[in-house]
Amino acid sequence: MKKSVLFILAVIVLFHIVWYAGSCAYQRQGIPDQKEAKEYQEKYLKRMNIAIDQSKMEETDINANGYRLRLTVFPAGKHAPTLVFMPGTMCYAQLYIEFLYKMYRQGFNVVGIDMRGHGMSSGLRGNYDINGLVDDLLAGVKYARDRFGGRVAIAGSSQGGMVAFYAAARDDSIDAAVCHNLADLNGKDNLVLVRFWMPRALVPVAGFLTGLYRNYSIPVSLYLDLDREHLKDGSTLSADVKENPLMVSWISIGALGSMMRTELPKPVEKIRVPIMMVYSDGDNIFPQAYVESIYNRLTCEKSSLLLKNTDHMIMTNHLDRVIGPVSAWLKKTMR
Repeated sequence: MKKSVLFILAVIVLFHIVWYAGSCAYQRQGIPDQKEAKEYQEKYLKRMNIAIDQSKMEETDINANGYRLRLTVFPAGKHAPTLVFMPGTMCYAQLYIEFLYKMYRQGFNVVGIDMRGHGMSSGLRGNYDINGLVDDLLAGVKYARDRFGGRVAIAGSSQGGMVAFYAAARDDSIDAAVCHNLADLNGKDNLVLVRFWMPRALVPVAGFLTGLYRNYSIPVSLYLDLDREHLKDGSTLSADVKENPLMVSWISIGALGSMMRTELPKPVEKIRVPIMMVYSDGDNIFPQAYVESIYNRLTCEKSSLLLKNTDHMIMTNHLDRVIGPVSAWLKKTMR
């Protein structure tokens, strides 16, 4: 019996050592090779049949919050309003390049951010928290104000939509926020966003474990069902993440804990920044009833855009139904 117990303990210890070593190796692999990233992005544009004038696009880096953040910029000029965009989980700004470009064509300066540990930005790959991403988004806002002046709005998709919502709750000086989905990560109602159901009674235990294992990583596919999410050409996100050097395929448990519970800087009802919520009726990640319940609590100037008969990937796959209403609302609100 004693030998059996010792053997089991040895297996558990070895498992944790291998898991932690693998997590560290993944997180510390560094920024993708520039040439490889460029080649993949060119293939991505062709696959998705996206036509943009790349001479209008700039790529630059800023130092912020201890990281080197890569920005994708479409400058329209100092007299134009500016939109600063945050991508979703695993992703990077140029995955949404068609949205960025089409908003630029609507007359906006557009700044897309590769958040820390993603895309071409520095930082441990996939190891972050929500408040840190808010810091990165606000660093993009500062860059936009310093360069272009004038009014600055923010936008985000999926996790980026949550980050934009939290940034709007933190900084009243933002002129408007467009949130493709939003959430109040209170550790209660937001549990509907977890792929595997969890009783509320286990939240404290889960919180303890996410803190204990915060620097361990797991595949994103354990957190999100990537086989159900498709890109514009019909390919699944699970297939793309295997080939795309810019995608983050593993996420830290600390990041998951942050998405399970992070207090809003102020209650939903006290947010003053005008907010537009964009969402779909067939979203596999953000249930319609959940995001509407938060939207209905807002007392600020607000607007919503519900895309019917669509799935989660509306900010890449259904831009013909997004760009017009979003740009019109921003121009009206930032007037």
